[in-house]
Amino acid sequence: MSKYSNICFYGGGAWGQALSITLASLGHKSKLIVSDQTRANEINSGISRRFSQIKLSPLITSSVNAKEVIKESNLVFITTESKRVMSVIEQINLLNNNEINIVITSKGFANKHGETFNEIIQNQFPTLTTGILTGPTFADEIANNFPAAAILASNHINFANSICNLFKNSCLRLYQSNDPLGASIAGAVKNIIAIGAGIIEGLNLGDNAKAALITRGISETSRLIKSSGGNYETAFGLAGIGDMSLTCSGPHSRNMAYGMHLVTKTNKNKTLDLVEGVNAVEATLVLAKKFNIELPIVNAINEILNKEGNIKEIIHKLLSRPIKNEF
Repeated sequence: MSKYSNICFYGGGAWGQALSITLASLGHKSKLIVSDQTRANEINSGISRRFSQIKLSPLITSSVNAKEVIKESNLVFITTESKRVMSVIEQINLLNNNEINIVITSKGFANKHGETFNEIIQNQFPTLTTGILTGPTFADEIANNFPAAAILASNHINFANSICNLFKNSCLRLYQSNDPLGASIAGAVKNIIAIGAGIIEGLNLGDNAKAALITRGISETSRLIKSSGGNYETAFGLAGIGDMSLTCSGPHSRNMAYGMHLVTKTNKNKTLDLVEGVNAVEATLVLAKKFNIELPIVNAINEILNKEGNIKEIIHKLLSRPIKNEF
């Protein structure tokens, strides 16, 4: 029997629905908080716009009354885009419910200074128990019960363990981690590297180039995590190389698709705010400057995004850097 009797998802998009479907397969009820009544009515009727081929379980319900739902919940999954996470946290904190536990699934930095959600919550809302769910997971595959693995990273290791057990025997296997800082940084940087993978794909530069990008991208990620005070080994696990490999695997990823559009000039993306890699670049470079570390790939992608040079010249500059040891 789970200790979490009232579970809600703040955000009824693809990821919120996918996780609620997974929990329903284990017999757990959950409620999705959405912004409009029409969508709430659809979900309550078992209809999913995101996964039209799936009939939602009666264990999954929906509401537009965020305050009421959160007040009744003892476990809240924040499944919004990263720019909305802190406003949701503030809303939860105002309710002053000490029974609430929070899992953040959004990937990215909390602000342009390179602070993670977990760091800000620890400083401003120390009574809240939080964790980060991250790893190589596409929502549609989770919704269709395909096997996957991810991590639950938290400074409260008993909480991390409880969430791993909540999903036990589902398609989603969770591993506990005590490095929310490293997990958050890895989740943000991999989106930047995925833009680079899209550029490589768009220019038809081949699989060798993409493999090199991912490997050296992980090297940059591990350096940044270590300098920030996290565990560099996190970069070599599910939150790091696992998630980066998946996000760089094809245009299924918004970030990689955006990178492809940059060079093919076919970008019709009207939701640039959802391309998390674009939003993460500035914060990543702020951290690099703060800790005086080199991130040549992130720098190169930033130059391309800001149109600071010819793409092929920027790539040539990367390849022409001084020879050094791999590690």
